[in-house]
Amino acid sequence: MRKVLLVALLLLFCGAYAAAQVEAFVGYSYLKLDIDDPKADNSVPGGFNADATYYFVKHLGLTADFQYHKKSWTNDPVLGNIDGSIFNFHAGPRFKAHLGKAEPFVHALFGVTHVSFTPAGGSTSFSDNAFSMKLGGGLDVAVARHFAIRVAEANYYMTKFAGAPNNSVVNFNANGDGRQNNFTFSAGLVIR
Repeated sequence: MRKVLLVALLLLFCGAYAAAQVEAFVGYSYLKLDIDDPKADNSVPGGFNADATYYFVKHLGLTADFQYHKKSWTNDPVLGNIDGSIFNFHAGPRFKAHLGKAEPFVHALFGVTHVSFTPAGGSTSFSDNAFSMKLGGGLDVAVARHFAIRVAEANYYMTKFAGAPNNSVVNFNANGDGRQNNFTFSAGLVIR
């Protein structure tokens, strides 16, 4: 009986390992910030996105995601002249369907975001870390056995900054509770 159980566990482990697949994504990322003043320029078009997903079964995997965005605002009616950068790291489950060459996916990712804003002229800068999450999905299109194009990935990107200090030029307390409802869009290359 022990031998049968040992062989069954070995086959189960080998089957799970054979079904496992790792894929990596690199690409462009756009960020729309939830800033408290509607006159402020809230688009951050210059960004980078990278993620890696380990699929432990055919359709379900664990994703680690990193994004970086940077922008210099010049003569903004609200922000003035300021340099900003936003880093985030998230991880969580991803479900991916395989429908021929089309591979739609959804995910729920949770992690942390770091922001840093430095006004021009050497004024006091502001930086903070906060809990954040990304809920969304996208579409990969297979172009070869080991390559796909991520046509689109769109995410609701919630950050939970309590609010910048009163002397800061950026007000994160957009909804009165320290929650910001941001949006991200990414596209690029998938390697597997």
